[in-house]
Amino acid sequence: MTKAMPALLALFLVVSLPAMTVAAATPTATERSVEGSYEPVAIQSVEPVAVQDTTNRLTLTDPARNETIEYGQDLGTILALSDDDLRNEYEWDILFDEEFEDVSDRERDEMINASLENVRDRTDELEQREKDAVRAHADGEISTNQLLQILIRNYNDASALEQRTDEIAERSDDVVGYSMDTDVQSDLQSDQERLTVQQGTVRALAASSEQGTGTTGGLPVQIQTSDAGYRLETMVDDTYVVETTRIDNRDIDGYSEYDDQSQAFDRFEELYPWATEDGTTSFSNDNGDPWNLYRAEIPHSQGILTSFLDSNSGEIFHEVQELNVERLPISETTTETDNGLEVTHNETPADGPVKILVHDTETGEPAEGATISIDGTEVGETNSDGSLWYLPSSDEYEVEAESGGETVTLEIS
Repeated sequence: MTKAMPALLALFLVVSLPAMTVAAATPTATERSVEGSYEPVAIQSVEPVAVQDTTNRLTLTDPARNETIEYGQDLGTILALSDDDLRNEYEWDILFDEEFEDVSDRERDEMINASLENVRDRTDELEQREKDAVRAHADGEISTNQLLQILIRNYNDASALEQRTDEIAERSDDVVGYSMDTDVQSDLQSDQERLTVQQGTVRALAASSEQGTGTTGGLPVQIQTSDAGYRLETMVDDTYVVETTRIDNRDIDGYSEYDDQSQAFDRFEELYPWATEDGTTSFSNDNGDPWNLYRAEIPHSQGILTSFLDSNSGEIFHEVQELNVERLPISETTTETDNGLEVTHNETPADGPVKILVHDTETGEPAEGATISIDGTEVGETNSDGSLWYLPSSDEYEVEAESGGETVTLEIS
């Protein structure tokens, strides 16, 4: 299977995580406090929000919490990961040891099946750990930092598990005269799709920041949570990255609504009309997926969209978007002029990034180095063209621009 990946994720994986081996690991104190505390929540499924001249966006309806933090290195998580490495190396060696090439085909099949069962059991644990942590965060039982630690730990484990599925395929190919069963190959690819969901771009960026290999000074991450799921947002240079998971759109025990891939593609076209028309859609799986997930990857003129369709519910379960902010359409503009300064507030669709422009009204020149604050908190300074991009944390807030001792204030609602 050809596994494409978003551009930012590919870049940061170069400097990202060391190779790890994974099996069932003992949960940390934080994870023990949230595991097994929730029953499934019946919530009406939601489609991506329809917007004009850009990609539709999967959103979180009425989030219980909406917070922004600067995420960086955390020793506790790093030590926990190291502890997992030691524990899991031994368990994996038992399942898939160096005798693989010397045993009979039947024994080899048994080793592969045992290894894949281990991967699936561990993936089940990752998915449950994610659900429990998200709902605990929505209920105020764990901090935003703790939630990100758990999501990053899932990212690390999923990355290592995917390496193991690759290793299974590679070692099978190396055995002369041996061929893995076609159904097993299909199941292996489907297992990798589940693991891909745990490896979103925002988590990859946060993981690299935690290890000190990412952005200097930590990564600003905005997090929304509810019983329905979660949404992670960040900006790196001119790229806006948003990752959304709707737990309520996942129906793993149902039956697929689609007889073939073309029907699933029609559903993607219905949910993402602009993206499928502007870009080129590629699928990574087919209607034989036992987990009933279709993944579509759509490079387009504004960036790249990766979306997972649950074929049982017919809804989008997980979505990652990487968008060039300078190519996004402006949905609303607010301008205020005072004290020799003109400040323009340009919003992009679906609660996306905002562009602030500051100009000197006397000279008409952009105000480079103007300080921008949101509700009294400084978010940055304008660059040489007088602009600054930032992520709004709510629908109503106050913007203040200060340059040369003069100040202009805008009320956004």
